[in-house]
Amino acid sequence: MPLTRLSVPDHLNARQVRGLADAVHDALVECCDVPQGDRFQLISRFERDHLILDPTFGDVQRTADACVIEITFLSGRTDAQKRRLYSELAARAAGIGFAEDDLVVGLVENGAIDWSLGRGRAYVDK
Repeated sequence: MPLTRLSVPDHLNARQVRGLADAVHDALVECCDVPQGDRFQLISRFERDHLILDPTFGDVQRTADACVIEITFLSGRTDAQKRRLYSELAARAAGIGFAEDDLVVGLVENGAIDWSLGRGRAYVDK
């Protein structure tokens, strides 16, 4: 059950943003055993002065197209899966025209009790 937040610069067009959203979901499916239909994404657009990302921190070269991807999901993925996810995200983003350095990814893990999918019930009580 991932919840993905994509923070993108407002100059990106709808095709680029949807392509990135698709790439993120497809990488989660491929690398982290996320079911295809388990897609929950929030996309926020930011003006230049409201998306402040150091262009070189981490020994990379970010461009004005740099985006932040925050993924919150149930714990249980291995370090190898997470590394593969980062690599797959970079490759898929490059495949749709982003620079590999233009993705800043943050993962947050939690437990099933930390989710409700509706009906006022905890996910563990499904």
